[in-house]
Amino acid sequence: MRALPLLVASAFLILTGILAAAGMPVMVSRSPQISVNVNVVTVPVTVTDSHGGFVSKLSRKDFRLLVDGSEQPIEYFSPEETPAQVLILLETGPAVYLLQGEHVAAATDLLAGLGSGDRVAVASYGDAPQLLLNFTTNKQQAAFVLSSANYGIGFANLNFYASLASALDWAASADGKNAIVVLTTGLDSSGPASWPQLEDKMRGSNVMVVPVGLGGTLRDEAGRKNRSRIPNRDSGPPTGDELSFAESNRALEAIAADTGGRAFFPRNARDFADAYRRIAVLLRHQYSLGFTAAVSDGRYHSIQVGLTTGRPGRYRLNFRRGFLASTN
Repeated sequence: MRALPLLVASAFLILTGILAAAGMPVMVSRSPQISVNVNVVTVPVTVTDSHGGFVSKLSRKDFRLLVDGSEQPIEYFSPEETPAQVLILLETGPAVYLLQGEHVAAATDLLAGLGSGDRVAVASYGDAPQLLLNFTTNKQQAAFVLSSANYGIGFANLNFYASLASALDWAASADGKNAIVVLTTGLDSSGPASWPQLEDKMRGSNVMVVPVGLGGTLRDEAGRKNRSRIPNRDSGPPTGDELSFAESNRALEAIAADTGGRAFFPRNARDFADAYRRIAVLLRHQYSLGFTAAVSDGRYHSIQVGLTTGRPGRYRLNFRRGFLASTN
């Protein structure tokens, strides 16, 4: 398994004497100011058939929602046609510098696949998160900001978990379709204490996270095998004792599962293009179920979503696993 220092050292040696990529990203002075009602819980849901195709034209009455095993009325419903709000979070550390030609170029497929009414924002992170472009329907502007992001080529910390936690605040709203597409190695050098903080943030957020694991063929065999397993919610991500792609795969899968998203691990330029097209389709076919939490006990409560129509086992549902209740 490859540790972060080894990966960064390799990138640094290759990049010695090369200047950082030029470009003038569009900057904003503060994060989006969006009011959030902590009592409203939004559950992102996607439904696929036995062939992996997304199921369209479902309505509120087609869904069944349970909280801690008890039936919960669906008070809010956003159909798949509802415009989405998508934040693209890009890792700009030294390990990703060599890969930018693949994933940034292919990101145009993601932007092209979004609806005209979908709003996009762009942020980056290395040591700290930075909002580069506020939410806009201008996909060309978003593509420019992505292509002109500056990458660090020296030795640097990667504060992935804390950066994603900040991005969840930027992307959140009271209801509707809200997602973060994070382009990342999944490596985090901030230590084991940062994961529980991110986990609490995810459990209290209404945002679906779709990780795209960067690293291509550098991702090790052990990590590739782990991708076939859906992690248990309480199994947790890396302990922080060792930074490796195997552990980062586990973390990215856990992040996707907790928030109702899906993790992608492309290996080459063709894989990136295919992954981004699939993500765009996923976002277009996302439903959102909402309810007002009846408890304020500060505890984690499980969520289950089912269908009231169709034969059992015919459809596969992907949804947020639970929520962390507020404390009033």
